[in-house]
Amino acid sequence: MLIANRTKAFLTLLAAAAFFFSCGETEETMSAQEYADSIAQWDSKRLERLKAPGGWLNLAGLFWLEEGENTLGSDEDSDHVFPRGPENIGKMIFENDTVEFVAEPGVTIKSEDGQVERKMLVSDAGGRATRLEVDSMEFFLIRRGERTGIRLRDFLHPRLGKLDSIDRYPADMDWIIEARFIEDTEGKTIEIPDVLGDVSEETVAGTLKFEYQGETHRLYPTGSSESLFLIFGDETSGLETYGGGRFLSVGGPDEDGKVEIDFNKAYNPPCAFSDYATCPLAPRENILPFEVTAGEKSVSFD
Repeated sequence: MLIANRTKAFLTLLAAAAFFFSCGETEETMSAQEYADSIAQWDSKRLERLKAPGGWLNLAGLFWLEEGENTLGSDEDSDHVFPRGPENIGKMIFENDTVEFVAEPGVTIKSEDGQVERKMLVSDAGGRATRLEVDSMEFFLIRRGERTGIRLRDFLHPRLGKLDSIDRYPADMDWIIEARFIEDTEGKTIEIPDVLGDVSEETVAGTLKFEYQGETHRLYPTGSSESLFLIFGDETSGLETYGGGRFLSVGGPDEDGKVEIDFNKAYNPPCAFSDYATCPLAPRENILPFEVTAGEKSVSFD
């Protein structure tokens, strides 16, 4: 189903993070060892972000609300069962596209404004979502297409201690590929599917045209000409790398329209780390017909 869902907002946030994922010393001035060291530093910062309070490793639940009252708590009879905490936390009242939280008497629920008994909630679609805290957990509203749900974080999640590194291909400067950026002036769009089965029509910033093994290839980034963002798949997808494709942030073109695509910085989407994330997948236009043996590989918590 083609809908105007929250993929656009998600892509905007990812494009805004492009500076972090693409910044660093110019690769042209580095030796192979210096470059490998810079990628190791990039990996370390990447892991820090995943483990941060706003990262993806602490996700502990995703619950879609039904119209009316939705009870929350660790009691197995709750409509939405939290993995731990008070047996009865409270309820979400979902009516006329608005959601009000009502705390269970005697249970301490906090927000930025202090202790909460009743509160109308803002979702992530309305800017900064209202955060509610109970014990060492945080929950808030998300909007995905026609769905309204609760995302739960557990800041003591055992997964935080299980991931010490992300498997990757060795850093290889041959995977820094020069492309030509052709800015789109006609409003070209591509359809981007997501893990929920929805499809969003997104405007591309332009075309990245490059040569690989004697063939011409094209990728279609979103974002802006100053901050390009790619979701791409390749012949390793579903085998050595995440099946839904990988993300890659790319700096803007120089004055000659040239862009360096550093595939060594291709990274896993949030859904590679948690079943409770909602991620866009690689559009068919961005499926490359060769193996990109660079960047992050699939994640295992075994």
